[in-house]
Amino acid sequence: MKKRLAKILFNTVLLVLFGIGILFIFCPFLLYWWIHADYYRYLWIIDGPFPYSHLGSAPFQLVLYGGLFLTGILIFIIAFILRKRRPK
Repeated sequence: MKKRLAKILFNTVLLVLFGIGILFIFCPFLLYWWIHADYYRYLWIIDGPFPYSHLGSAPFQLVLYGGLFLTGILIFIIAFILRKRRPK
């Protein structure tokens, strides 16, 4: 019974990790689309306080989008490695 519960819990954690990884991989594209879809929204965002005001600069966007994408890849790789070590 404990093995079965552990296996179900492990599979659930794997699915959550895969989902979070995929979300982080697509997040830069969605964020870029949200920021640059409308010129007035772009101006509204970069007029905001600190983290938003820097979204108008290319280096800040590159670090933000790259960080989100690499985090997603890392989480996805961790989930893939854990899937290979699945308990029997």
